[in-house]
Amino acid sequence: MKQIEDKHGTDTVEEISSHISENDLLPMLMNGVSDFIFFMEVAGRRRFTYRYMNESAINDLLGKEADWKGKYIEDLLDDAASSSLIDAYEEVVVTKRPVTYEDEMMVNGQVYRGHSVLTPTMDEAGRVTHILAVTRNLTEMLEKEKALESMNAVYKSLMANTTDAVIILGTDGKVFDVNEAFTDLYGFSKDDMPGCTYPFVPEEFTDEARGLVQRALEGAGASGYVTKRKSRDGQLLDVSISVSRIQNEEGETIGVSSIIRNVTEQKREERKRESSRSRYRSLFKHNPQAILTLTFRGTITNANPASLEMLDKEGNELLHTSIMQLVSKEQERAVRKEIAGSFFDHGGRFRTMVDVGGNEKILYVSLVPIIIQGRKEGIYAILDDITEKERAYEGMRQSQESFRLIANYSNDLISVFTPNGNLVYASPSQREFFGEDPLNWSVEKVMEKVESVDLRRLQDRFMKSHQSREGFTITIKLTSFNGEPVWFECRATPVIDDDHAVSHMVMVARDISEQKSYEEKLERFAYYDYLTGLPNRLLFEENVWKAVEKGHRTGQAFAILYLDGDGFKAINDQYGHDMGDEFLREVGKRLRSCIRGGDSVARIGGDEFSILIEELKDRRLIRDVSTRMLRELREPYYVKGVEIRTSFSIGVACFPEDGETHDALFRAADTALYEGKRNGKNQVLLYEDQ
Repeated sequence: MKQIEDKHGTDTVEEISSHISENDLLPMLMNGVSDFIFFMEVAGRRRFTYRYMNESAINDLLGKEADWKGKYIEDLLDDAASSSLIDAYEEVVVTKRPVTYEDEMMVNGQVYRGHSVLTPTMDEAGRVTHILAVTRNLTEMLEKEKALESMNAVYKSLMANTTDAVIILGTDGKVFDVNEAFTDLYGFSKDDMPGCTYPFVPEEFTDEARGLVQRALEGAGASGYVTKRKSRDGQLLDVSISVSRIQNEEGETIGVSSIIRNVTEQKREERKRESSRSRYRSLFKHNPQAILTLTFRGTITNANPASLEMLDKEGNELLHTSIMQLVSKEQERAVRKEIAGSFFDHGGRFRTMVDVGGNEKILYVSLVPIIIQGRKEGIYAILDDITEKERAYEGMRQSQESFRLIANYSNDLISVFTPNGNLVYASPSQREFFGEDPLNWSVEKVMEKVESVDLRRLQDRFMKSHQSREGFTITIKLTSFNGEPVWFECRATPVIDDDHAVSHMVMVARDISEQKSYEEKLERFAYYDYLTGLPNRLLFEENVWKAVEKGHRTGQAFAILYLDGDGFKAINDQYGHDMGDEFLREVGKRLRSCIRGGDSVARIGGDEFSILIEELKDRRLIRDVSTRMLRELREPYYVKGVEIRTSFSIGVACFPEDGETHDALFRAADTALYEGKRNGKNQVLLYEDQ
């Protein structure tokens, strides 16, 4: 069009058309617009060829050098795109009416969203011979609308669904907005705070609060600032506050946001944890077992009196030294590997010799991770002095008579096997343990005394030891004459004959049930809730990880139920925390009775619980299961003679529909839960119901 103006000045359209032929005018007009224009010939049923494209369509879709004239739609587009486009063109032919539709396609690697109008051209017989298609680019407009909707949705979601209290202030200090959690926490709504009044701030903290706002306006802000605030009823609350300024796209400060978290319960829990730590310190100090605490680099951070006595040390003599000083140079690499492995596994073990006052002691060291609030903070090193046992063992190897003398009076279970696994010697202690002499047993009966998993491990280690002619240590569980399972640490040593072949395998099994029990207690502290005895968040998340891995491997569906009490605070306020704790125990018992054997329930914290429903064959059943569980939780509780009535809200997420990862499933269940609470509590809400 610019060319026309330059050539003809201010001529009217009629004057311009008199200077330009109709054959030239139409292409000039069509090539001057950004819309895609196509003129298609109807070549047959569902057959359409390109007769004309304007420059916008050619340049943006095909490229200037593309060969398109006379081509069919399916020649230029893939099967999926061409099929839907041909459907629209065929509809124009059949109905003889214009057809409008919107679609999207990939153009030069980017999504193109268009609005198209197909207009038929008919001959004198009324048959559609050609179709004019005009496609308008809606991509930018739709993206802007989507971005705006997304921003509004994020803000609304943040304000509506976050469990933390949020308050928005203008630059003048006036309250612009608060969320429902803020009103729940303090009891004040936006309408209760006209102007720059903050009734939730105690009088003695007024200057502090205004100072936080001013710092935020200046760009300093605050994060995790712990202070005191008060609710409408005058109750003082411990809160953690984060304050930051809000800026627009031009970088101008337009307000201040403050996120407030009620940490009153956390403070109480910290006091309880301190009490628990005191009990642990007492157990550590007075334990007859020698124990050291280590960093993951092997630095000794604490030593109980039993370990000082074992190593002939005093006071803080061991502190800040390395456990590597207790091992030989040859062992350092292997010990460092065991210590590093304790961070990722459940622990490790190694044997070492140390010089204690000029005497050599042989120690067996067990490494157990120290887990606090789900985090691995260090390592327990449990020392066992096996000097006497090792010396007895060495003497046994040197002399058969000495071996039998020691074996006959040892409490350990001592056995000698042939390379084929036949038992040829069993110490008298085995008759006491098994109730009969194992030498009279068949190979099959010997194997029956070992659990199947341990038996496979033991056979594998025997075979490798026979090949390498090196000893090994393994922990297995044996069944005594009264059917009781007992943990043993078994040290196996091959006996090498003059031909450098393994003639026998000697095994000494030491009862470590007491040590195992102690290790299991330490592990239980890490994985189970002290109040209800249920698995805690850490163990529950590990179970969900395993369920996700199994689901991806087998396609097995499962569901996560996230439960939150609707009135637990009121129970604590009315009856006291001791009654509240007893009530939570009753809830835990009731939840256990509601689930199947293969499912699991955990206490996440406070009155929050989670349930993992595995092997979900029909996800439609989860609604019925959750509803029955909700009815069961509504039934009255009788705690110390007092009837308590309350309710719970349940949020449900299903794998894989609502999330295919651990984090996505927890977010979905949490979102469903708090959407349900926001909509009135005391209900089950599936993530798909939102």
